[in-house]
Amino acid sequence: MNPAALGPLFLPLILLIAFAVHVAVMRRPRTREHVLTVACLWGLGLGVGVMELLAGLPHLTSPAFSAVQIGFAPSAFQWEVGWANLTFAVLGFLSLRFRSTDFWLATAIGYLVYFWGCGIGHIQQYVVEGNTAPYNWGPIVPVVFLLPLVLLVLVVALRRAQRHEHGVHEQPRETVPA
Repeated sequence: MNPAALGPLFLPLILLIAFAVHVAVMRRPRTREHVLTVACLWGLGLGVGVMELLAGLPHLTSPAFSAVQIGFAPSAFQWEVGWANLTFAVLGFLSLRFRSTDFWLATAIGYLVYFWGCGIGHIQQYVVEGNTAPYNWGPIVPVVFLLPLVLLVLVVALRRAQRHEHGVHEQPRETVPA
């Protein structure tokens, strides 16, 4: 396997380590709601924000290089894909500021739809075209399916934890604590 194919695994691994360290050193009580909040903050801020920034910039600044990594010919569509990636980067970073589970849920759902569509494209390229380029086939495939799903599950679990902690009939808080 091409070592470049392992690139998509590094940020999720860093994300898990950062989350574990954060939880280990936090002074607040480790309630289910607070741990889920920390997981969402790291997942959306680093997992979506940083990862999508790193995914989008090459499409905009060096399309020929990024096309080779995916196994495609350079295309004008990379401009649009780059901006789609950067849109999710902005949403990920804004999730650090706007701590509303409604905002987080919308971001997670959009990210899942976008990434699962990309993942289906990766599989189709592998099956139909035999495309084994490092950023089309390999570790990137489970990342594009699992990361958005895990983020969505975390946000939904946080909303449920908020409802449970604050009363079954109450709406979730508009914002979540740090």
